[in-house]
Amino acid sequence: MRRLIAVLVASLLMLAGSAGMAAAHAKLESMTPTDGSSMAAPPTKVVLTFNEPVGSNGTQVQINSPSGKNVASGDVQVVDNTVTQPAGAMVEAGKYTVEARVVSADGHPITISGTFTVTHAGHPAVDPGTPTSTTQQEGGSNTVTIVAMCLVMLVVVALAVVIVRRRPAS
Repeated sequence: MRRLIAVLVASLLMLAGSAGMAAAHAKLESMTPTDGSSMAAPPTKVVLTFNEPVGSNGTQVQINSPSGKNVASGDVQVVDNTVTQPAGAMVEAGKYTVEARVVSADGHPITISGTFTVTHAGHPAVDPGTPTSTTQQEGGSNTVTIVAMCLVMLVVVALAVVIVRRRPAS
């Protein structure tokens, strides 16, 4: 009986510890161009890098010009923890605002914003070296692990209940 309780307690502690790490929301690690930076040539894309994979469903990125026009071009690309939004022609010099909404692996939406300044505007709508096709992957591996661990814990608890109930009364 002591072994069963020890296994049950150890399993619950392991589940609680791993669920706490997996349930944390994704956090922005870096943005290219860097938030608050200034550059002469406009970028051809904005890249957001997170500390964990994010989902492609519901991901939106806007690149707003100084006059408020969205200059994002094409579909957003999500690969693991990296979100890439191609930029169209940036014909205005001034401060551009990046506003993004992504869904963390735990299902919570995250809103990101940042700015960069372009001192000399005007580049072609598409960089010749940038592929135009999109690659999207779903970052749900943590969710699958949590669900599997919960199912294992339910089986362990059910076995513990059966063993305790079958034990003859003293």
